[in-house]
Amino acid sequence: MGKKVPIAGTDITSEKTQDLKGIALLLLMWHHLFGVEYLEGWSAIIPGTEGASYVIGASGKICLAMFLFCSGYGLYKSYINKESTGKTYILKRLVKTLIPYWIVMIIAICYLIYAGKFEAKYIFVNLFALIHSSEILYVTFSWFIKLYVLLLLVLPLIRLIERKWKKNALIDMLIYVVLPFALALIFQRFLHEEYYESIPSFLASTVVFLLAWFPLFAIGILFAKYNTYKKVREFADKFPSYLVIILTLLIIGNMFYLRFIVNTFFGDSILYHCCMADVFFGPVFVCAFLLLIDNMRYKSRYVLPFIGKNSVFYWLLSGMFFKNTIELSFLITWPKITILIFIWTMVLLTPFVFACSWISGKLTKLIFKGS
Repeated sequence: MGKKVPIAGTDITSEKTQDLKGIALLLLMWHHLFGVEYLEGWSAIIPGTEGASYVIGASGKICLAMFLFCSGYGLYKSYINKESTGKTYILKRLVKTLIPYWIVMIIAICYLIYAGKFEAKYIFVNLFALIHSSEILYVTFSWFIKLYVLLLLVLPLIRLIERKWKKNALIDMLIYVVLPFALALIFQRFLHEEYYESIPSFLASTVVFLLAWFPLFAIGILFAKYNTYKKVREFADKFPSYLVIILTLLIIGNMFYLRFIVNTFFGDSILYHCCMADVFFGPVFVCAFLLLIDNMRYKSRYVLPFIGKNSVFYWLLSGMFFKNTIELSFLITWPKITILIFIWTMVLLTPFVFACSWISGKLTKLIFKGS
């Protein structure tokens, strides 16, 4: 077996991050289409493999860990580890997060008014996806907006900790991963994002909600801080590319099944809903997909990068086919076969994604003009 010449570029570049987001978005779509009980009447392209489609769909929720990993990694490089950043950095990130969401929310409101289902009293709640009830949220699956806004708001605290704390991987794991996870478990009885009782209970639920998901975000931070993927690549580069590809595909396949088993075992606990097991599964999936990207000779130059760059619009617009607007699902389910439904959904959404992305870009430039 000949020794492989190391491949240049062991960092997780912005281009690789876009590819990861593209893969995560595709997993998100498969998860919503075939991994939960929103859609019915579909069948696999190969009769008898419906179970495999469901397992992949259920485990496709790993996409959340991948998105949070990319966010943690990118924000560490662009903000947390920077000696100096603009005073408006956080504000700009908040605006760039909320504008795409508000654009899709306006589309959803227009349809809900037409369908006679619009509830004006929930407008403020929807502005920041504060309550995660399908009867309240205009845009299905938009609960992640609240989480991302919370993560942006705590960035200055993380940056302050990084300035004061000495570099120690074990201590970092305890502070960023173990401690939030432990606190979320201890106070999980206060977690009720689906309904509102009072301001104190809402604030308590919000804190537990942030603590429960924070470890997955922190994994990305730690990967960036300790150049973890570089070490993985240095080890993988000792083997031929074809062997790395085969092994990573085997790892990905087995991780899908193992994650499904773990989620089934934990049931309705916080471990299931926030999938704290993804502290392990997330980095494995990320490294496996990155190794595939780095070792494959032919790469997607347009499709996957476009999907990754516009993943937020695919994610939010796809919500129009579920829950409070489930009556629109016939637009995507008519092919009946899983892979055809999946492809058709992506094709159907793309023109709307392109339009929303264009409008968002124009609004963002207008807001930050001269700043």
